[in-house]
Order: sequence, then C-alpha cells, then structure tokens
Amino acid sequence: MRSKRADEAYILIDHRNSPGISQEFIRANNLDAPVVGAGQVFESAITVCHSCGGDVILNPNRSRDREYCMVHDAYLCDRCSLRRRLTGSCVPLRQQLYEMFNRLTR
Repeated sequence: MRSKRADEAYILIDHRNSPGISQEFIRANNLDAPVVGAGQVFESAITVCHSCGGDVILNPNRSRDREYCMVHDAYLCDRCSLRRRLTGSCVPLRQQLYEMFNRLTR
C-alpha cells in the first residue's frame, strides 16, 4: 500500500547568518510560510498541492488541520481548499491540464 509520505520532500530554512523572515514580510507578500527569525532554523516536510501544483509545507507547529482530499488521496494548499469548500469539487492539476490541452487542440 502506498503511503502519503512517499510524495514528501524536505525543506530547510537556515537563518543563522541572516536577518530572517518577519511576520510583516510574510503578510505583505501573501506567503504561506513559517516565521523564521534571525538565528533560527526551520526544518519540515514539504509536498505538492494536487490541485494547483503549489508547495505545501507540512508544518508540525500548525494550529489548524491541513486540508486533505480523500477522493484523490492528496494534500491541498489553503487556496485550493477554500475553492473546494466554495465549489464543492476538487479537480486535480493533471485533469485541468488535460482539459486545457483538449480545448486547445480542437
């Protein structure tokens, strides 16, 4: 049986010699990233949203649950989980690209 962890990668953000990432910078750039201050190191698993192809950081310190599509057995980013709640459907990136290709070739 295939595991969800089979699609994971690893991310390391090392700010031991830099000013770090502030909360203001994250808000100003609409990032879904952890706050890593000066002199800090952040390590976590990372995977890909199956709906948009964006990165999903599996932050162990996250206070709310990570959205997961049980139909497609994959994680969703926050934007795609909101779209799924509003539309009621979850369309994988592979299917979206296939449909676009078919429209273009007609």
